[in-house]
Amino acid sequence: MNMVKLFGKAMRINMSAQDRRTQDIGAKLFIGNLDPTIDDKLLYDTFGTFGAMVQMPHCARDQVSGNARGFAFVSYASFETADAAIQAMDGQYLANKQINVQYAFKKDAKGERHGSAAERLLAAQAQKNDRSL
Repeated sequence: MNMVKLFGKAMRINMSAQDRRTQDIGAKLFIGNLDPTIDDKLLYDTFGTFGAMVQMPHCARDQVSGNARGFAFVSYASFETADAAIQAMDGQYLANKQINVQYAFKKDAKGERHGSAAERLLAAQAQKNDRSL
C-alpha cells in the first residue's frame, strides 16, 4: 500500500509507535545532493531494489515552502543490504545529479553514524535471539 495514490496524494504506511523504540539501531542511510524533482516514490523504486526497507524513504522538505531540501533518508532491515546500496549508489547520477550515499548520523549521539561495529553486533545478537529490529 505504500506510495499508492489516494485522492491524488501518495499514501505512506509507517510502523506503530511501539516499534519506533528500536529504530535508532539500524541501517539508516543518508542520501545527499538530490535533485529537487526527486520524491519518496522514486527513492523507494530506486533503493528498494537492494532489499527490504524498515520504513519508507523520506525526502526532507522545508516546512514553510514545501520545497525539497536536497537530501533524504532510507532505512534498511539489514546492514548487508545497506552496504550493497552504498557500494552501488554512492557517486551515481539520479535525475542528472551525482548523489552521495552514506550511513546517517544518529540523532542523539554527536558525530556517531549508524553502521558502527557495536551497532552491527547488537543487530546480530538481536537476530540470533529471534528479535526483529
